[in-house]
Amino acid sequence: MTLQRRLLLLLLVGAPLVWTAGLLFDRARARHEIDELFDVQQLRLAQQVLALLPAAAPAGAAPGEGAPGTAVPGGGTQAGGAPALRTAPARNPAERGDQLVIAAWTAAGEPLLVSADGSRLPFLAGAGGFVDQRIDGRDWRTYYLAGGGRVVAVAHRVHERRELVNALVAGQLVPWLLTLPVLLLVMAAAVRTALAPLRRLTAGLGQRNPADLRPLPEDALPADLRPLVHAINALLERVERGLAQERRFTADAAHELRTPLAALQAQWDAARAAAQAAGATPTAAEAGIGAGLERLSRLVAQMLALARIDRPDAAAVTAPLDWPALTEELFSALLPLAEARHVELACDWPPDGRPPWPAAGDAGLLQVMLRNLLDNAIRHAPAHSTVSLRLGTDSIEVADAGAGVPEADRHRLGDRFYRAPGQDDAGSGLGLSIVQRIAQLHAMRLRFIHGDGLRARLEPAGHEGG
Repeated sequence: MTLQRRLLLLLLVGAPLVWTAGLLFDRARARHEIDELFDVQQLRLAQQVLALLPAAAPAGAAPGEGAPGTAVPGGGTQAGGAPALRTAPARNPAERGDQLVIAAWTAAGEPLLVSADGSRLPFLAGAGGFVDQRIDGRDWRTYYLAGGGRVVAVAHRVHERRELVNALVAGQLVPWLLTLPVLLLVMAAAVRTALAPLRRLTAGLGQRNPADLRPLPEDALPADLRPLVHAINALLERVERGLAQERRFTADAAHELRTPLAALQAQWDAARAAAQAAGATPTAAEAGIGAGLERLSRLVAQMLALARIDRPDAAAVTAPLDWPALTEELFSALLPLAEARHVELACDWPPDGRPPWPAAGDAGLLQVMLRNLLDNAIRHAPAHSTVSLRLGTDSIEVADAGAGVPEADRHRLGDRFYRAPGQDDAGSGLGLSIVQRIAQLHAMRLRFIHGDGLRARLEPAGHEGG
């Protein structure tokens, strides 16, 4: 999973969780505030009703007989001993937003006032304050207030309070749910924008040449990425130092070996010439010594060539190419080996007199590259066959009629010091590595095509062809 997807997943999970926790907290606060608001309303209403009720009946008076001139809620003013029981204007409880119910009794429990549905409220002797009750399957919160031989109860349905709380919560929930897709898009865009420097860094590293060990720029990067880039630059510096030491060792070793090898080759040639003059027949041991010296001399020459071109700052000299002169010099150098192997060399030119590809490049490096390819082809071609150099307008091919390379070993072609099993020629396993490096310097790529023999094809690096 990518870092961007991980961040988005965490945000998509974390944001709803945090918002839900906040919503639950807001719901609890809203419930507390609404309960407090209605509790205060019930308390004040109970006080007002108690103040408006007629005074308690004197001893021996008929039940429900109140004091003259006392205001009764919903019943006007009653003079002279009229019954005190009054009913507030009847209204459908479902039509009331607050669902308040009022009832009043004497201290003995005789009803004095009943509002809509008020008859349901139970009389509780000695009750005072708030009481949570369940009446007829519904939850009520009732406030009882006693005074002056009277008891007043004001009740409010708990369901109404919860509906109001839920309405307030829904007022926050619905807009949030409607804006959730927009929020997710904004979060995704924000994460993508925040990770843009990391994507640019990744793309730059992916497109960088493997031989390019220059440090990465750190100035334009966010502070969070600078330690990572600094560590990468330190690693690149250590790798560069190690490769530089390896190249210096290779070049120094090859250079130091070249002089004693040349002297040893000269002494061996002189000893062999003296033995031939004396009529001695060369032995197998002498032939092995000669082949070993030839292979060692070739290895030293290739190590020097590889040390010269295998550097990050190596570059090919771009100059117009004289292909006739280049091929003539190339074939002249390879003719002795071809005659010794009984192989014929051929060069095919582009049709209609068009110039070969490439038109410009480093003539010295291209000659080294083609010489390695032709040398390998000559050594692997059967006797009395032809090795062809085919110059085209968009490619170069070196073809031979040999057995090719086994399929299991083809992926290792170009590995340094690798030689396919069964080879007994004086190769060192560096020739194709040199070819690939020179091709890279000229923006070429090397492909091997297996068919009737083996074809080594050089073509532009971005070319896709058969």
